[in-house]
Amino acid sequence: NYHVWVEGWMRRPDLAQDRRYDGWQALDPTPQEKSEGIFCCGPAPVSAILNGDTNLKYDVPFVFAAVNADCISWLVKRDGSMVNIHSDTSRIGQNISTKSVGSTKRMNITDSYKHTEGV
Repeated sequence: NYHVWVEGWMRRPDLAQDRRYDGWQALDPTPQEKSEGIFCCGPAPVSAILNGDTNLKYDVPFVFAAVNADCISWLVKRDGSMVNIHSDTSRIGQNISTKSVGSTKRMNITDSYKHTEGV
């Protein structure tokens, strides 16, 4: 299972004057849900996603959740109550990649989006 988005490099003085959010931004031209009433996603600073700065707008919380989600198996009882029967906290976001510059090979950029699981 996978999802594709694009990245663009830009300055972000709208988010911080100290330039901490300048750089690569995640943008999704095929968003999965509305953001502030419009089908869009981003530009979300990759540095904000990495550091969990989910207080920012432009879908940082959504992308952060997408690369840090847990897979949970639920048992739904007849009365509608749910019991967590299994949680996999390391399956999602383990292989975030892009095409390498000047090559057809894959470049792993997972560490740009998230810290190593379990550390």
